[in-house]
Amino acid sequence: MFYANKKHSAPINSAEQNAKILANVKGLLEKKLIQFNGNVVSLYPQLWKDKEKAINWIKCLYIYCNLKKQIKAKEALYFEDIITKKIIGSMVNNVPKLIEFEFEANNEI
Repeated sequence: MFYANKKHSAPINSAEQNAKILANVKGLLEKKLIQFNGNVVSLYPQLWKDKEKAINWIKCLYIYCNLKKQIKAKEALYFEDIITKKIIGSMVNNVPKLIEFEFEANNEI
């Protein structure tokens, strides 16, 4: 399983998983790579390397928002490109979805 960009192969408990998600998101916020505005998360699309990681990012950021931003379970969360403000993903009814998102070959921040 991936937590942001870090791969973990051993199953871990929920508290440990949540702690890692909170720490990773806090680091991204400090670096100003992501921003929260209500139910919209703005981020650099280069953080999403491939479809598997993008879906994992959506799930992890949704957990973060449930814990820290008081977003209720099954409440919609949207993801937008921080530069263009175009919606690139969503989490609606606990289903992660990429919206018109294309992965680039060399997409470094």
